[in-house]
Amino acid sequence: MSEGQSSIGLLDFTKRFHSGVNIDDTWRYAGLAEPKSVIIPYLFSLRIQEGTVIDRADYALDRRYGIVDPATTAEKATIALADDVAYVKADFVRCWFNWRFFEPSPVPEDTLDTLLESSYDKWPLDFFVNTLVERGIEIVPVLGCGYERMLPEGLHVDKDRALYLKRLAIHTRLLIRRYKGKVKHWQIENEPNWWRMHVEGGWRSGMTWFDPGGFRDELLKTLNDSVHEEDPGAMTIINLEGDGGMKDLDRYPPLCDIVGLDFYPNYKSSSPISVDVFDHAQKFAKENGIPVIISETGYPSGPRLLGYTEERQALYVKKAFEKAFALDGINGMGIWRYRDSSWRSFPPQENRFGLKDSKGRSKPAWDALKESVSKLN
Repeated sequence: MSEGQSSIGLLDFTKRFHSGVNIDDTWRYAGLAEPKSVIIPYLFSLRIQEGTVIDRADYALDRRYGIVDPATTAEKATIALADDVAYVKADFVRCWFNWRFFEPSPVPEDTLDTLLESSYDKWPLDFFVNTLVERGIEIVPVLGCGYERMLPEGLHVDKDRALYLKRLAIHTRLLIRRYKGKVKHWQIENEPNWWRMHVEGGWRSGMTWFDPGGFRDELLKTLNDSVHEEDPGAMTIINLEGDGGMKDLDRYPPLCDIVGLDFYPNYKSSSPISVDVFDHAQKFAKENGIPVIISETGYPSGPRLLGYTEERQALYVKKAFEKAFALDGINGMGIWRYRDSSWRSFPPQENRFGLKDSKGRSKPAWDALKESVSKLN
């Protein structure tokens, strides 16, 4: 891919294997404050002051680009990301387009129809989208995710499910309309077969997520229809948690164009390192006749006390690519994740999946990614 070449039309999960990296700290690239961490397990941990855009170590980018204006921090982070992804020759970046970025608090109900006919006032990810697309890197955004920290502040699905769906459809259509021609693949919601666990982990709030019933399909259909109404050429992805046992997943293929699966076979145990779980993705693809990608997979570099090390993380990346590429039913894979951040979750290995640390230092897994991608071409 040459500089300045649009990625639209180059990435096609139905034709060949594509490689990518995940980022979950999209606020860094939007120039917005990071959300509050899942704080209870970290009452005694140190973290940067709430409201800081990115951790202070990122100001090393000042020296890299000769820019010292703090207002350009998000742009510098975006350029560095584009440089790094181009360096390893990955095809795509999967990321979260948090609803709250565009709609900090819910638009009044009586102005919703007006909003659909106009637009949001601010689009904080325009520079991010334009920069990556110009470098030939496709973006695979996650939209409509119901994590509490990603929703407009004060929006709760339990209050009025029908109104939530109306708001969600309008939000989705505005995003697709804005980035049509630049973004082709959209992931709708996140791990809908795992919402109950998200509630238990403190990521979602409300009984609707804990016991969604038929609302789950209604929500996914709303998202899928909204994307295609605005851009018939777009492709939707539903990603599913795969480690919990690939059960009752047949309901999802009719609601999307591509199925993504998330596998973390070493999440609870550091050894043995195994990627045999990817065989489930192969089986799912053959049985359902739908393109399948591994949206997320990774191995933490710590804590060492639990047996996780940077060397084992690098080995996992190599094995994951070898396995996934060898299975003809898997059309792509995104490694979780690009870098660690100051945002904290629980358990502790959640915070060590980065191929780079929070200061931007490359771990051995970063070179393992580059080496693995080079073997695909």
